[in-house]
Amino acid sequence: MSSTAESEPPRRRPFDDDDYRIAYAESFSAIKAELREVSDLLLNWLPDPSLGPDERLERLARVVPQSLLVSKNRLNARTKLLALRQRLDELVPGDGSSVDKLHELRRRLDVLVPGNDRVIEKLETLGDFRGADTGVSPRGWE
Repeated sequence: MSSTAESEPPRRRPFDDDDYRIAYAESFSAIKAELREVSDLLLNWLPDPSLGPDERLERLARVVPQSLLVSKNRLNARTKLLALRQRLDELVPGDGSSVDKLHELRRRLDVLVPGNDRVIEKLETLGDFRGADTGVSPRGWE
């Protein structure tokens, strides 16, 4: 005898949606503010435009003799560019330089969010409704 939805007993839902949400001790606005402050300090102290905040911190870590050099934060320019090119090829398939592909992404942003706002403001206006490779959508991060 095959079982159908009508013949199965109703399933009890043991948890509410809120039970799956993590209650963080810090608010998202506090996290954003501290991240901005830390990133700004690191950028001002180590203004090399090829470095991200993690790489800047790794350079500053030299002042702690017992610290271990974390190599993932010490990539050369060639490795960084190859990774950027690969991601750009995924986002904008076809021929064209990495610079051309970046301009294409900017053109698409300007079509989606017209006006003279800065890129970061346009991206915030647009929002992020993509899926994520972690299975959690960015819209659910807060």
